[in-house]
Amino acid sequence: MVKIIVAVVLVVLLVILSVIDYRFIFKKRMAKNQFVKELIAIAQANETPVFRVSKIVKYSSAEAVDNTPEQNLQDVSISQYSDVALYIDNFSEELTEANTVKELYLDNFEIKVDYNYGAPGLYYKNPLEISKFRLIESNQIQERLDYEIVYTNEDNRNSDYAKPVFFTDCSNPITIGYVNKNIVNQYQVTKDNGLVAFDGRIFNNLDIDLAKLSPKISFSIHIKNNLDEEFICNMSANLPLETEEGSVKSGYIIQIADDIRYYNFFKKG
Repeated sequence: MVKIIVAVVLVVLLVILSVIDYRFIFKKRMAKNQFVKELIAIAQANETPVFRVSKIVKYSSAEAVDNTPEQNLQDVSISQYSDVALYIDNFSEELTEANTVKELYLDNFEIKVDYNYGAPGLYYKNPLEISKFRLIESNQIQERLDYEIVYTNEDNRNSDYAKPVFFTDCSNPITIGYVNKNIVNQYQVTKDNGLVAFDGRIFNNLDIDLAKLSPKISFSIHIKNNLDEEFICNMSANLPLETEEGSVKSGYIIQIADDIRYYNFFKKG
């Protein structure tokens, strides 16, 4: 009798475990199928890109500031800066709600630089001041940079570009500036080091490894179009101060990348 009871209990337990296992496997398969469907939907939504970064322009130089009242070059601070302009392509000559911008912001900022002196930071850069050293502390980017969207020519005429502005038709670049402030302090000009050039040529007088001073910056660009569809592009840019084509030691270095294939915006959801 005891053996029969034990056998019945075992059978019941096996049935219960089988049901539990079946439900677990069924739910797992359902979740997997749903995940696959979502991946397919995302892939189909991104078959034809709507926005992409089509060109990057990088300008790098340096700036020397004489801090002495007499302007005798006995207390010079030196900063290195790079300006970056990103051009967005919306793939069409015809403007629609799909390829025009309603909202734009940047976040997830990161700077990597091996040089252990100075104070590196990213700043909003007025596009009319690209290539000029303009250190405006209030323009330093903290966590997020939001752009005002301009829809009409009248709005454009009223914009002073002192604050971030972007045209809904993507006809102006996104501009940011990198500044490594005061990489050298209290530099003194003597007969031995000669005249000081107040641009990248000052590096000819300094014992600084330009490879270590060259930064890499990264950030994310977020776009919402006028259909309220959201897009994201994760950008990274090396800002070398010396290449085979040129060196900041000549005064400045300009780099233009206009054959970009890897920075399409990813449509979310």
